[in-house]
Amino acid sequence: MLDTERTYREVFRRAASDCGVEFSDELNRRLVGRNSADTRAILRDAYGDAGVERFMGRCRHHHEVCFTETPPAIKAGLVELLDWLDERRVPKVVATSTRREYAIPRLERAGLLSRFASITTGDQVPRGKPAPDIYLLAARTIDVPPERCVVLEDSEAGIAGAHAAGMTPLMVPDLVQPCDEVRCLTTGVFASLVEVRAFLAERFGAL
Repeated sequence: MLDTERTYREVFRRAASDCGVEFSDELNRRLVGRNSADTRAILRDAYGDAGVERFMGRCRHHHEVCFTETPPAIKAGLVELLDWLDERRVPKVVATSTRREYAIPRLERAGLLSRFASITTGDQVPRGKPAPDIYLLAARTIDVPPERCVVLEDSEAGIAGAHAAGMTPLMVPDLVQPCDEVRCLTTGVFASLVEVRAFLAERFGAL
């Protein structure tokens, strides 16, 4: 919903520069859609126990700076999609890997918080994406069975998690295009949320 991938990539790049280490495109790909605990584990594999602590410290600094410098923009077509779903009384929830302390204010500043029945965040579940935990918890908040849920995702980890939860995954990739294996887990890959609304209108227009 919010264009955060570019901002997070800049956070990691600045932290890497401070620490004098490389931050590759492949490492960035592995981090997209992951929660805080998984991010730390992936970075520990890359930089070691001592290196990850310094790197994460610089990330915390640059996170505040970067998100203040460039607040995430709402993605094209989102408001129209939410309006379309509201007209059909389709319940909507958020399942984000972001920690609650960051996710709630970010959605509130974007004017989106009130549009959703519930917000489930990465620090509320024992396992992050690609595990299905966050999606299953989000579905329980509105008492809807997983097989009746459609998930909109921009990350490979998210698509894998939604598929594992038994839901219908739709992907709108941002910086990272899905590999063939992940593409096969989706019901469709779309260039924008505008395309998603057209797809849903064609498939579920009678709702």
